[in-house]
Amino acid sequence: MAVVLPAFKQAEPEGIELVQLAYLTWLEGQEAERFEKYKMFRDYYEGEHAAQLTARIRKFLELQDSQEFSLNFCPIVVDALAEKLKVASFDCGKDKMLAELTAAWWEFNRMDAQQGVVHTAAVRDGDTYVLVEWDNEEKMPRFTQENAYDGSEGLHLVYSDERRRYPVVAIKRWTINEPGQGGQALTTKRTNLYYPDRIEKYTDYGRGGAWQPYGEPGEEWPIPWTDTGRAGGQPLGISVVHWRNKDQGYSYGESELEDVVPLSNAGNKSVLDLLGAADTNGFPIFTGTGWDGTGKTVAPGIIWWSTDPAASFGSIPAGDLNGLIALKDSITADIGKVSRTPLSFFQLTGQVAAAGTLKEQREGLNAKIADRQTCFGNAWEDVMAIGRRLHNVWGSGTLDVKQRISTTWVDPEAPTPKERADEVDAATRAGAMSTATKVRTLHPDWDDDRIDAEVALIRDEMGLAVPEIGPVA
Repeated sequence: MAVVLPAFKQAEPEGIELVQLAYLTWLEGQEAERFEKYKMFRDYYEGEHAAQLTARIRKFLELQDSQEFSLNFCPIVVDALAEKLKVASFDCGKDKMLAELTAAWWEFNRMDAQQGVVHTAAVRDGDTYVLVEWDNEEKMPRFTQENAYDGSEGLHLVYSDERRRYPVVAIKRWTINEPGQGGQALTTKRTNLYYPDRIEKYTDYGRGGAWQPYGEPGEEWPIPWTDTGRAGGQPLGISVVHWRNKDQGYSYGESELEDVVPLSNAGNKSVLDLLGAADTNGFPIFTGTGWDGTGKTVAPGIIWWSTDPAASFGSIPAGDLNGLIALKDSITADIGKVSRTPLSFFQLTGQVAAAGTLKEQREGLNAKIADRQTCFGNAWEDVMAIGRRLHNVWGSGTLDVKQRISTTWVDPEAPTPKERADEVDAATRAGAMSTATKVRTLHPDWDDDRIDAEVALIRDEMGLAVPEIGPVA
């Protein structure tokens, strides 16, 4: 089965009938809405909400024409979940060699940091991918996070209509900008098709025309993706793993921002209405009749007066903005409710919620974390299984393909660095935490000697003598 991206419409691939080509073109149209949503979710996460501002509001906010305005809660919704998903290791049973290799592969690919990119992209977009390739120089699998295709760049996994979730081909498309002849910029479009038994590479060579086969010097085209490295060998399978957020049994996932975006638009509107109301009647308006107030100043301590007996003065009281403020807070609370994000994350009031209330608010988030640990954990296990398969073909040993690999997660209840810092800040303002306890809270992985040394350094910098500890005479 051949798959055609929008750019492939410029040339009919050999062997594809017009009816089949028309069907694939129709299929692309069905996917276009999802591609557009990927881009929209990324824009909203970055604060690009396309809020409509009047010239007056844009002026007093001191925004340039190119600057966006938004009350952006989207990162809170996404990061509250993604930041709690931390892979600790992989349980490989009694297979010590496999355990050592998975740890080495994880470190080689710097996945301690990259896993956060994977999880954030999956939660934000609804779908993301990891491409597994073989690094022949390092003799290790290489893991690369790939954003879902947004109509311009990215990776898209196509599934069979007959067999649910059975991948047919993975399509990766990207653009390369480089200097061309005469100093002109050359924009080259590239596309790779990953089949179970081969990899096909295409390029437009910067001419924007029909796609042409592409290969490095001496590289076979298409590249056989088999256990023998030659056509006719046992296919190694499509080496792309799919992360689905809010997996509901469909081929693709759903973004955490799906129901948040409309509320974000409402929140932006409420803030702009509040700003507009505050600008026009958020303060008293002083009036005067029977006199010329041109050039008069309104400022604290200024008194208006006139010797004209016909002059009179008054004021129009400021408007009540509480209704607009309540509306804004209500929409913010709704964002927390529909996304099951604790309301304490939005800090709607200056009060600190009780421990029981915080625990109750976190129940929804904790349920999401447990669900994602299961489905995302399966995806990481698939990545390691592909790595094992490539290691057995091109690596230095044979690993037991029947040995189960299980993802082990960091306890999500463990406080994040920000949560620990907030705890220390609150306790410091209340005068309820010693310096040693502050250091221990901020650095739970430090031993007593290192904590004591840090406390001594802090007291020295503050000009405080370190009290001697010993028996009292």
